[in-house]
Amino acid sequence: MEEDLARLAEPEAAASALPPAAVQPKPKATNSRISFRNGRAVAVSIVVAALALFGMGFASLLTPLLAPVVLCAAGFISVVIYRSQSAEPLSGSAGARLGWMTGLWLFLVILAILAVVAVYISSSAGRDALRAAPMAMSNPEVAKMLSDPHEFLAAVPLTIVQIFLMITLLPGLGGFLGAKFAKRVRPSS
Repeated sequence: MEEDLARLAEPEAAASALPPAAVQPKPKATNSRISFRNGRAVAVSIVVAALALFGMGFASLLTPLLAPVVLCAAGFISVVIYRSQSAEPLSGSAGARLGWMTGLWLFLVILAILAVVAVYISSSAGRDALRAAPMAMSNPEVAKMLSDPHEFLAAVPLTIVQIFLMITLLPGLGGFLGAKFAKRVRPSS
């Protein structure tokens, strides 16, 4: 009888030696999915950034005041396109991150264009062409800056920081608004 009690007690000891069932972690929130590791988010942000570059070029022909509207619209459109291709909802911060990514790609392209322009301006032919431009003729501060390379180089870092902030924060705002207010579009399976 004692042997039977001992055998009955063994499975309980073996069962208690087993670790408790592993707790399944909750799936990560959508916020962590919007990053440069998310191929869909990167692709959408690059395509929309390219469209925004053309949109900003067209808007600048009409009036420079449309540039902030185009930038906000780029972030908004990024969220709308991403939502149409994904079944997951986006929070406001994830939408802002997607818009910011769109602005970052746009900034990198504009920075490359500015680098080419800076190389051109640094040549004597480029400076002569810019001095003859109507903008330089009408604005004595621009003419002075073009004639003094040190003043021009001193203005570049501050200008780049201002451009970065404008081109990344406005699409981020548009992405936030897109995540909060855009209607959910069902993906087609």
